[in-house]
Amino acid sequence: MDTTLPKEIEVQIDRMGQNGQGIAYLPDGRIFFVDGALPGERVRAQLTQVKSQYARGTLNQVLQASPSRIESGCSYFEQCGGCSFQHWDYQQELQYKENWVRQALKRIGKVDAPPVEQIVAAPSADHYRNKGQFPWGYVDGKLRLGLYQSRSHELVPLDNCLIQDQAISKMLEDLPRLVAPYRLSAYDESTGKGLLRHVLIRTSKWSHDMLVLFVVTKQEPRLKNIAEELRRQYPHIAGVGININAERTNRILGTHTELLAGTSTIIDKILDMSFYVSFESFFQVNPEQVSTLYQLALKHVPENAKIVWDLYAGVGTLATLMSPKSQAVYAIEINPQAAADAKKNFALNHLSNVSIIAAPVEEIATRHQLPNPEIVVMDPPRKGVDASVLQTLKQLAPERIIYVSCNPDTLARDIALLRPDYELQSVTPVDMFPRTDHVESCSLLIKKP
Repeated sequence: MDTTLPKEIEVQIDRMGQNGQGIAYLPDGRIFFVDGALPGERVRAQLTQVKSQYARGTLNQVLQASPSRIESGCSYFEQCGGCSFQHWDYQQELQYKENWVRQALKRIGKVDAPPVEQIVAAPSADHYRNKGQFPWGYVDGKLRLGLYQSRSHELVPLDNCLIQDQAISKMLEDLPRLVAPYRLSAYDESTGKGLLRHVLIRTSKWSHDMLVLFVVTKQEPRLKNIAEELRRQYPHIAGVGININAERTNRILGTHTELLAGTSTIIDKILDMSFYVSFESFFQVNPEQVSTLYQLALKHVPENAKIVWDLYAGVGTLATLMSPKSQAVYAIEINPQAAADAKKNFALNHLSNVSIIAAPVEEIATRHQLPNPEIVVMDPPRKGVDASVLQTLKQLAPERIIYVSCNPDTLARDIALLRPDYELQSVTPVDMFPRTDHVESCSLLIKKP
């Protein structure tokens, strides 16, 4: 640490940065990220890391509070790393997210006047998540579930979580009590020993069924008894499984999953279409807002569209929803398990005009004989779309590109590459993850004449 700076410093917070950190500036001009501080506040902060270009710190005292600072309704917020904005008025959070999209398009996308529409707020900022992954650990010698403290592996035990489905919160309280008599050990990252690593819990907002997956380091016969007991005590638990992850890694899931009791899938619905949800399948965690997001995408697909490509298709959610408006839909997904799930979802909804191609998006134009698309819909991971894919799209020249994004910065980067050939017509941010530093958006690009 720079010894010329005091350990504690008083600063004015200029704006909100990512990960719920207020941004200030040190006397020498270096940017200073302060956990828990809000724009407009005067605070006293503890310096925890000082680098040549920036510094980080924690909030010691709010000297002058922002009028938008609120009392958090979550008793774990200051310790848990799951949320960023439990202490901020929701309307201010929405403005920050909308502005993030707009500024990214200006700064990175070089769009002078971005056509960003008003952000779509979530109907509720509480209990919206239908999936949670929680590590096991010991607190005061007792087996507990929780989340890790921000930027650490210190377990914060949780009996409930304000953003999780209430049925999931109940499992946080009940599972350690049910497992404790079996005397199973929690995994210790420092030694690589122990059995219980994580538990993954999923619910269906439509059926209210639940899946519980124990992530463990090895097979353990007693887990079969636990699975059967869970099914007896909680009739809404449709299935219990285990996933084996014996590696010393931060990755949660291993490669082997098996069913212990019940069924390995539940069914959820989006816009009246049905979808299988398995232990490991990708499925949006906020079903109310994903309906809003996908409605925005569907609005840009004209009736009786000829050929539609769905890139990064996952389990075929968007392809399924676009099917009634299209003559033919080709869904491209690299993950073989997701592609297999997509096939099942097409069959579940009795669709005959949708095909799944299990291949990298980067190879689809060169290695697979597909008719040229009239419309391309893509929902890539946070890293965005590979430049080679964007170049291929420009050559194929679809009339419309509908870009669903979970990262404003990579969205802006990709739009900058497309803009010589495409006009950006609209960008609508959607708050899929209230109280966290994430924002989704749906953009429409039209081929230039």
